[in-house]
Amino acid sequence: MKNVTPGSRLGPYEIVSRIGAGGMGEVWRAVDTRLDRHVAIKVLPAEFAQDAQFQVRFEREAKAISRLNHANICTLHDVGHEDGVSYLVMELLEGESLADRLAKGPLAPADVLKYGAQIAEALSLAHRARIVHRDLKPGNIMLTKSGAKLLDFGLAKSAAPVVTSSADDATVSPSGVTFVAPHKPLTTEGTIVGTFQYMAPEQLEGLEADARTDIFAFGAVLYEMATGKRPFNGTSRTTLIAQIVGAEPVPVRTLQPLASPTLEHIIVKALAKDPDDRWQSAHDVAAELRWVTDSQSQPGAPFTAVPRRRKREAAWLALTLFLAAAVVAMSILYLRQKENAGRVLVADLAAPEGTQFNDVGDESGPPALSPDGLHIVYSVDDATQSRLWLRNLSTGETKPLPGTEMGRYPFWSSDSRNIAFFSNGTLKRTGIDGGAPIGLTATGAGRGGTWAGDTIVFAPVGLGEIFKIPAAGGKPLAITTLDHARYTSHRWPSFLPDGKHFLFLAGNHQDGTGSSNAIYLGSTDGGQPRLVMNTTGSAIYNDGYLLTVRNTTLYAQKMSLAGSLSGEPLFVAENVLNDIGTWRSGFSVSDRGDIAYGAGQAVQSTSVEWVDRAGKQLAVILDKERFWDVELSPDQKKLAMTFGDPSRQLWLFDLVRKTRTRLDIQAKWVALPNWTPDGTTIVVNAIREQGFAFVAKPIDGSAPRPLVAFSDATPIFVGSGASISPDGTTWVYTMEKSLWRAPFNRSGQPVRLTQPALAAHSPRYSPDGKWLAYISTENGRNDVFVSLAADLSRKWQVSDSGGTQPHWRADGQEMYYLDGQGRITAVAVSTTGDTIELGNAEKLFPIAFTGLSYAYSPGADGKRFVIIRRAGTASVGVRVMTNWENVLKPR
Repeated sequence: MKNVTPGSRLGPYEIVSRIGAGGMGEVWRAVDTRLDRHVAIKVLPAEFAQDAQFQVRFEREAKAISRLNHANICTLHDVGHEDGVSYLVMELLEGESLADRLAKGPLAPADVLKYGAQIAEALSLAHRARIVHRDLKPGNIMLTKSGAKLLDFGLAKSAAPVVTSSADDATVSPSGVTFVAPHKPLTTEGTIVGTFQYMAPEQLEGLEADARTDIFAFGAVLYEMATGKRPFNGTSRTTLIAQIVGAEPVPVRTLQPLASPTLEHIIVKALAKDPDDRWQSAHDVAAELRWVTDSQSQPGAPFTAVPRRRKREAAWLALTLFLAAAVVAMSILYLRQKENAGRVLVADLAAPEGTQFNDVGDESGPPALSPDGLHIVYSVDDATQSRLWLRNLSTGETKPLPGTEMGRYPFWSSDSRNIAFFSNGTLKRTGIDGGAPIGLTATGAGRGGTWAGDTIVFAPVGLGEIFKIPAAGGKPLAITTLDHARYTSHRWPSFLPDGKHFLFLAGNHQDGTGSSNAIYLGSTDGGQPRLVMNTTGSAIYNDGYLLTVRNTTLYAQKMSLAGSLSGEPLFVAENVLNDIGTWRSGFSVSDRGDIAYGAGQAVQSTSVEWVDRAGKQLAVILDKERFWDVELSPDQKKLAMTFGDPSRQLWLFDLVRKTRTRLDIQAKWVALPNWTPDGTTIVVNAIREQGFAFVAKPIDGSAPRPLVAFSDATPIFVGSGASISPDGTTWVYTMEKSLWRAPFNRSGQPVRLTQPALAAHSPRYSPDGKWLAYISTENGRNDVFVSLAADLSRKWQVSDSGGTQPHWRADGQEMYYLDGQGRITAVAVSTTGDTIELGNAEKLFPIAFTGLSYAYSPGADGKRFVIIRRAGTASVGVRVMTNWENVLKPR
């Protein structure tokens, strides 16, 4: 059996230090080298690792527990077995256990309610997933900065954990709960379930445990939180069992006179001997605890009981005030009474003060409704950058989501508790209750995703296939295959209710009109997708209908789960956002029949500006057009740029004469211009009739010259680019997720410099040609590295928090890049022989538009920059409609 020590590895996890140990094995701190995050690894005892039956149950349990995605449940990331070692990979929590906290005495009344409600909500989610904890106790609850975290879940209902008097009959679950051996009945006479001080009477009788068993244990934990004492005590196992089965605990208010009578009522009912007399769901317990919190006049004040009648009156008063206030008209949609069932209600949402909706373009985040219809997430721009905001549609509360700067194309988990999005070359996820986002996998310019259960399906690049990945992160697997003769992109996937099949758009960038685009039905198992219909934009299935936008009108047409359409398209809404540049229709649908959409036709405009090192505008070069790339010429007198939407073209702007000229390279779409050192030629990525290629275009108007054509393998195209050495003899370019070097302007065979597994792109020669900056995803995100141009095996990491779009100052003594928050960042460079020294990262200023492009270009002295700035959009706003099927009509 492999020896686990600091520095050793279990799969991709590098062991750092030992956290603790117990009868269930050892727990170690480790680093996930793929995603650059710290995790906790529980290594199980050797005797269980050798048991084949245990391994089957071990993996089955882990799979069940991994579905519990909740802010108050410790996340199970992975399960593995290597060289005789079975292990679990879990979220690493910083804080103290509730057991350690209770050793210091009872909790403050406000904390009892806060943590109690969080634990109850976590139990509620587990119970809805048919998972019963069966060993709830203070030692299995962590108190962290973000709240209480529930640990160590047991098996699902089909297998009950027990404590048995015979060690030979027991095994240990991956979560650390003891289980009866598979050959033993789950309710064997004489077995008892759980940890004694928190066991329910039915567990002591060896009966099957259910959700109400957890509620009893929760009542015992809540009692101890409020009083500092356990509800049941005994001098022996026998007397303890007698207490649990036949005695009532000392009243809470006897030990804590200021305790709320309502809290005591909650605890007493949870500790009822008969399961039928207890609370019947953890959801109800959480609701009661939340109500007690809301009824207090001040945090930490003595608890007072509020009669139920007063509670109802207060609720009706609050409802009346909501209905009277136009600014919270959205709450009408979700305070439905039976008499309003089926009523169509429409409300417009305003962007947060000082911002505007960012609902169109490659950096946008169109509105996305949660499946339960209770929340909506969208991207907004402020004066400096974009970020995702979350709105509670019941209360009107709106807040920014931490760590979602430059977040694009958000989409929801099927349980409405988590949001995934693209940012800084990474697919990330975050909970609606806050906390730092978690990186799942490196991407290019993502084009949408969809999430069902523990599977995410997404388009990682703007030109490529659809992939799937576990919701906890891992290696993406392609599940569609591009027909390069017909399409250049698969994008905007959307799951059907079965969580296996999904719709997606197949698009062709060589057809600027989008007339050849089509919706297909794919499967997470791969295979040949089925053509559903031809349409220019994305589509969503909801309640038996396929919803699509034609021009600016939203239609619904009957569709079977097999993808067969029937009947005529029916009108739903007009003036609906349709982003022709990305072929995305700007609407979202909830499971309960609500639609949110961008109202109005948003046209995004940008400007090209000179700014100083602090980001202050010095001069506007070009204004109010759709610019994508800017690249200063070596002599700083000209600007190569691309603009246009959806068909980008290459233009040359003379900074001295203030004139611009189109450089025709006979392509449908171009991006990422790079100058040759003599300033006579521009090299670009292009989509031509023959397919993807690098093309060299002389600025004197001579004919373009193809350099390299991409193979059928999916390229990292957007965000890749090329760089020509200062002497003009060699160039480095990106193809098939690797960097390649080849002679420039002469014959010679290309050489692969990096391997596809580490997905390198965006090369930049240093001014002296000795060094090469580039992007690598080896950390699970985009980061800037620099190597000797002649030897990429030696490398230094430049970026400290993710990075894209590297540049050099003209003297080679400073480098620049965009960090994970879209800030232009400077790093001093000093070289001695074959060694390079890098200074600390200096965050200069953010740019609201990073684009799928070169969004900035530094001046020769590094004191000013040319940047692309997002000027704004012209959309009206976001509109929400309830019961959309009731507005269907022929059109």
